[in-house]
Amino acid sequence: MLIKPSKVRRLLLMTLLSVTLLPVTSYSSAEIQVASRAPGVTDVVYDVAVKTEVVNVSTSAQLEKAIAQATAGTTIVLADGTYTGSKALQISGKHGTKNSPITIKAANQGQAIIAGAEVLQIVRSSHIVVEGLKFTNTGTATRSIAVQLDGSNHIRVTRNTFAVPEMGKQLIWLEIKGKGSSDNRIDRNNFEGKRDSGPVIAYSGYNSGQIKEISQRDVIEYNHFHKTSSTADNGNEAIRLGISKISLSSGHIKVQYNLFEDCNADKEVVSVKTGDNEVRYNTFKNNSGGLTARHGHTNKFYGNFFFGDGTKEALGIRVYGNDHKIYNNYFQGITSQAIFLDNGDYDGGTDGKAPNHTEADLKKQWRVYRATVVNNTIVNSKVGITVGSTNTKKVYAPTGSWIANNIVANQTDILYHEASNTDTIFKGNIGFGSTLNNTSRGPSEIASINPAFTESERLQKLSANSPAINKAVSDIQLENRVKVEDDMDGQLRSQTDVGADEFSSTAISRKPLTESDVGPNAPE
Repeated sequence: MLIKPSKVRRLLLMTLLSVTLLPVTSYSSAEIQVASRAPGVTDVVYDVAVKTEVVNVSTSAQLEKAIAQATAGTTIVLADGTYTGSKALQISGKHGTKNSPITIKAANQGQAIIAGAEVLQIVRSSHIVVEGLKFTNTGTATRSIAVQLDGSNHIRVTRNTFAVPEMGKQLIWLEIKGKGSSDNRIDRNNFEGKRDSGPVIAYSGYNSGQIKEISQRDVIEYNHFHKTSSTADNGNEAIRLGISKISLSSGHIKVQYNLFEDCNADKEVVSVKTGDNEVRYNTFKNNSGGLTARHGHTNKFYGNFFFGDGTKEALGIRVYGNDHKIYNNYFQGITSQAIFLDNGDYDGGTDGKAPNHTEADLKKQWRVYRATVVNNTIVNSKVGITVGSTNTKKVYAPTGSWIANNIVANQTDILYHEASNTDTIFKGNIGFGSTLNNTSRGPSEIASINPAFTESERLQKLSANSPAINKAVSDIQLENRVKVEDDMDGQLRSQTDVGADEFSSTAISRKPLTESDVGPNAPE
């Protein structure tokens, strides 16, 4: 009797008693290989949960050998001590699986130290976890990077401490680059005390011929960035998402639940240089800088808390490019612009594609098209919302933008400053305490009333008698751009109040982050 090949495959699977078969919704060539053909539409694809192997190491030589021999399910545990070398500690072509990653972790968090002229480099690999290490390594003579992910996917860098000493040269602490990079997670790390030039985290992407891309769908969350120092160089961001050459690519990267504290090395603490990313639910505290959409289009910035100390030149959010959305952000004690829709020195066009652009054009500040600024609260700051610039070198004023349902309550400067003549639509805003506007705006555009705040956990929120309650303007054109469904606290909006806070008695699910919420000891 002739047995069908499909039945043979099923019988073989049933005889593999030493493995557990777990159905999954996706597969990679590294996870499952079927001889002579790819799985058909009627085949069930399995992630094989490989038996875990634990390899204990205590020397650099043992570590390199363990990495070379690692397969899916291997956990390499580093004993307390210092691991040094004079070349890249390379993990190349290694593949774990979703349920059986290759894990490299410290036996005791922060006590296994990667040091010396070394780079931990993960190349063309997948499903690797790096956990609990301390990085003091300073890169090689040809690669000034401490940790590098190159063309890899599903890499998790978690609960590590980065404390790279000052070397007097440009040095990136963590770089993500390469073709096909995707779905990486950088979480619960401590990045402290960077003094050399170069970003803490740099997304350098891939640029070859017509292929220009940034890593896709990465998540950067629950990290603590703090105590970075000024240098004379530009480009010392805590996070830089892209470079000008790949700025028209989309990342779909989420930067969320991070604490940026005393970051004083660059005016752009977070610099977004690609499109379709989200920066949300972060806390910026006492930094000499802020969040900038330097390049790229259709980014979202929402649910962030910005606090200045009243002395440093703290910034809020500044944007260039097309179709950015800024909502549900809270600003307090900002000494420069809280929200800034700047003029540009290049017009990338209404679709943002600029088909005849040059490489030099990509480095310019592109005109703002259709920015949407809604339901933000700015208090006790120097400048509120600024549209346009008096810089004569920037001739392209923002166009097609909306400023709606925001509250600015400052004692100084102009609350809503229109530095350029634009077609910006203002609706349902509140201003209180200082000069309302430098142009003629009616009360339906900006109402000069006291928002009647009450202090709650050091935040200025709406009191029960606030005139902002249920007074947000509803407009179909606005809702087609962004529908604001909750507030800065994570409370659902009902009839929608003006500003970032919705007056509500329901439980708060989000608030400004503290040191206990982030870093290696943060809860999972």
